[in-house]
Amino acid sequence: MQIKNIGGEFALIKRLSAIVSSNSKDILVGIGDDAAVLNIQDGNGRYLLATTDMLVENEHFNPAWSRPDQIGIKAVESNVSDIAAMGGWPAYMFISLALKPDTTLEWAESMYHGIAQACHRYHIITAGGDTTHGPVITVSITLLGWVFKKNICLRSQAKPGDLLAVTGPLGASAAGLQLLKNDLPVSPFLLEKHLTPTCRLKAAQKLAPIVNAMIDISDGLASEIHHICEQSSVGARVLAGKIPLHGDVIGAGKRLGLDPLDFALNGGEDYELLFTLPPGKAAQLNQTGLACHMIGEITPSGHKPMLITESGEEIPLIGGYNHFSP
Repeated sequence: MQIKNIGGEFALIKRLSAIVSSNSKDILVGIGDDAAVLNIQDGNGRYLLATTDMLVENEHFNPAWSRPDQIGIKAVESNVSDIAAMGGWPAYMFISLALKPDTTLEWAESMYHGIAQACHRYHIITAGGDTTHGPVITVSITLLGWVFKKNICLRSQAKPGDLLAVTGPLGASAAGLQLLKNDLPVSPFLLEKHLTPTCRLKAAQKLAPIVNAMIDISDGLASEIHHICEQSSVGARVLAGKIPLHGDVIGAGKRLGLDPLDFALNGGEDYELLFTLPPGKAAQLNQTGLACHMIGEITPSGHKPMLITESGEEIPLIGGYNHFSP
């Protein structure tokens, strides 16, 4: 049976993770969240975080559009975003590369300059890695970080009645990608969001003490809402008219003949944060100074995630980017 026929990326993860051992008293949070939380402490009440993510040529980047330094920046940002979603901050990085035999030294060094630039931004130390050759360029990063126990944010902590919110406009990376694929002009805003996204680490550190659940938006809003609902055994009501869309995303939809909301729901690589907030902490959220957008609420167990259209119609929330999708 082909992998694409078993139900997509997340069905594959469930099947494969059932084969390996992942139960240990030293693993506080394992497979199924943005990062693992390990029972390894630094003496200051901080637990070790570990995550890994990879970029594959022609899947996550296209060398015809992306400079090598931009690829390096994006590789770091995607991993830091996972650490941010857990309420922590990054510390140590391991980089593994598969390079095509005809890759030039100048290309590889330029990519590493991008990695170094992003690491400098977050005070990350590179501690090791591996290199090999392959048919396509692959950049795989493992990132370690720290989080205070009181600030650990999990996908499984959403509660019925929580407000559902995001930290910024969505769909820009997907909109920019579709314009590039169609050889259409791309605005500087959309181009930056796709080629050199910036994660919301500082925002996450302000949110961690007051939110219940949190996740980074890397596979589209619809997927991330489903992750929170499944892990927390809750439902959700999402107001389509409240999902924030930048004007350039709306414009891209018109030019492509597509609904711009689909970029937010089904696109990927926004690296904004989706979180649930107890209503009683709305004032504390305002005090953070973050310009967040309320898009709905968490509903009790037994309810499915639903999208409420601007006309008031209630339909099942489906979609999200999924590797190996049928």
